Amino acid sequence: MKKILLTRMIEDNRDDRVYFQEQGFETVEIPLIGLKPHIYPAFGDELKQCEWIFLTSQHSAIFFLEHVKKDGLMDQLHSKKFAVIGAKTASVLLNDQLEISLVAPEPTKKSLFHFWAEHQTEPASIFYPKSNLADAAWEEILLKQGHTLYTPIIYTNFFPVESKTSLRKYLNEKELTAAYFASPSLWFRFFTIFSELRLEKMPVLYCLGETTQQAIKKVNYDAIIK
Repeated sequence: MKKILLTRMIEDNRDDRVYFQEQGFETVEIPLIGLKPHIYPAFGDELKQCEWIFLTSQHSAIFFLEHVKKDGLMDQLHSKKFAVIGAKTASVLLNDQLEISLVAPEPTKKSLFHFWAEHQTEPASIFYPKSNLADAAWEEILLKQGHTLYTPIIYTNFFPVESKTSLRKYLNEKELTAAYFASPSLWFRFFTIFSELRLEKMPVLYCLGETTQQAIKKVNYDAIIK
């Protein structure tokens, strides 16, 4: 049976697991990602100054709310407007009875920033908490449009040692038909191990969105956008 590697955290794989199994794949799950909170001392002061809060993943929403609750800032949130990337991120906020002003038409950061910018004609202040690996592409566009951004790093995205060991062992001993990557960092982590092992046959690559597809193309491979 053809096998596909899923590289996100196990709890994030449910929809992908169902999708690829329906395509006839047996799914192999090796998370190439670990997350841990990052302390940001100015968190509360910057949050107070912002009208909008952008959340571009369910993990950023979870770490954001943990930070808010730890600092006793929940009361502030009811006066804020939330813009989120999709249903999973929205559900984190809804669990705490927080209202959402905007959900991106497509579950990508590009869609969120672009849609918001199209409909926001007046300068606004934005609190955009993120990971250490998040890029700043759309931030520059919003700044040029006259908006104010605060972009605290509130969690760290890393490649766990045990995941490196598991992936190296699996690629040495088994053969994959395909692999799926939801972000450039997941692809680069896979590609690093693949290259170290000097393997010749790259599996069929699937990815989420154009940003990850472009990262794959940079090293002369192509990927099918799921």
